[in-house]
Amino acid sequence: MPVIINHKICDQANACGGIGVCPVGAFAYNDKKKKIEIDNNKCISCGACEKTCPIGAIGFAKTWEEYEELKRAIDEDPRCSEDLFVDRFGGDIINEDVLIDFEDLDKVVSQSDKVLIELFNDDSIMCLLKSIPYHAILANSNYTKYFRCNVGNADVSKYGVNELPSLLLCNGGKVTKVVNGYFEEKDSKKLFAQLK
Repeated sequence: MPVIINHKICDQANACGGIGVCPVGAFAYNDKKKKIEIDNNKCISCGACEKTCPIGAIGFAKTWEEYEELKRAIDEDPRCSEDLFVDRFGGDIINEDVLIDFEDLDKVVSQSDKVLIELFNDDSIMCLLKSIPYHAILANSNYTKYFRCNVGNADVSKYGVNELPSLLLCNGGKVTKVVNGYFEEKDSKKLFAQLK
């Protein structure tokens, strides 16, 4: 059955996971067009490619009807590749200006008023397109600044953190609240409610 790529949100990387996992070479990077292409005549319907895409740009259909549904959803999708390059809660780092070193975390907390500090590690980084943009988090809270801190394997339990990523709500030079765990954009209202 056919595979389809949502080129609106695909980063068109020649290191695409679909290319790496396809056992029959149905995926290829077109150097001339600078984009990922699929030869559905080669596809054996294993579905491995769909699982490798961290942003959900690859769709695998079991029937032609499902393929048409996927195609319609892509046509109606308002997103674009620029949406990949927005700093998001729990996502990859885009803007390094908001990064603070773990060694400076206590200092930043002690000097903070109305500041949110996201704690994360490499294992907690989630999908960029599903995560809440941090500018939306600030816009829906009473906080004025947002920092991100890669804590690696450090023990952060003294802050009340028991799951990464987490948000430290800092005011008056101390942590006033901790919001543990990851929130996708569809759950943004739950997160915003905890920030009020």
